[in-house]
Amino acid sequence: MGDQIIQSILDGLVSGSIYGLMAIGFTLVFGIMHVINLAHGELYMLGAFTTFIMVGVYQINFFVAILAAMLIVGGLGFLIERYIFRPLRNTAMLNTLLASIGLSIFISNLVLKIAGTGMRSIPTPFSDKSFTIIGATISTHRLMVLLLTALLVAVLFWVIKFTKFGRSLRATSQDQDASALMGVNINLTYGLVFAISAGMAAMAGGLIGSLYVVDPTMGLGPGLKAFIIVILGGMGSVVGAIVGAFVMGYAETFTSLFWAASYQDLVGYILLILVLLLKPNGLFGGARR
Repeated sequence: MGDQIIQSILDGLVSGSIYGLMAIGFTLVFGIMHVINLAHGELYMLGAFTTFIMVGVYQINFFVAILAAMLIVGGLGFLIERYIFRPLRNTAMLNTLLASIGLSIFISNLVLKIAGTGMRSIPTPFSDKSFTIIGATISTHRLMVLLLTALLVAVLFWVIKFTKFGRSLRATSQDQDASALMGVNINLTYGLVFAISAGMAAMAGGLIGSLYVVDPTMGLGPGLKAFIIVILGGMGSVVGAIVGAFVMGYAETFTSLFWAASYQDLVGYILLILVLLLKPNGLFGGARR
């Protein structure tokens, strides 16, 4: 049992890191733009399909394909903000929520129409070699997923904390009008935020698609889990999104170990209800006016 617990800790770390990529992108859009983007899961799915096409069809290097998928889907995210969410910026939040639901349905059905219902797998350059760490085993593939995720999150934190663009993001999230008066280009900032969010979702999709399978409906579950994680951590809190991601990852992993894998999806909703009952603003969320 001791080895199984250590293995579960390692598995939860990998799951939490992937969930973190999804949740950080989701919470950035909400924290800065005050938009709940329920099409986030479909951007994740597009990232997986873009990676699959580049690697599986055109034989492009896996790492180059992941980077290209981030840029392509990120560019799409920039356009989505420009032509769908920007016209609704000063309207009720319900309007942007409904727009994101419509976008989600449109993207998933479009990909389903083009690609069909078949499942694909993304070829990877990783061998079947595994490493043993304190009695737990992790494959080269999963280790690389963990390292890539940690690298991207570290770069994002550096950008937010230490760059001029990051200061613009923080200022805009606090007061859009004052930021505009200080010379911040609000339209460009919002577009880039949405692009970063979409790019992170795309990377998560490519990494998960390389571990499992790629299909047009793969974004539904991760999209909902990202939403739950953001609520758990506190809407708009990047730190909360990371903590919530690992809470979700470990909760699912240990549910599978001590109970049954079929209940993994249920545990997220149980956690959500408990947090909303005990701390309605989330673990790191403050009250909003």
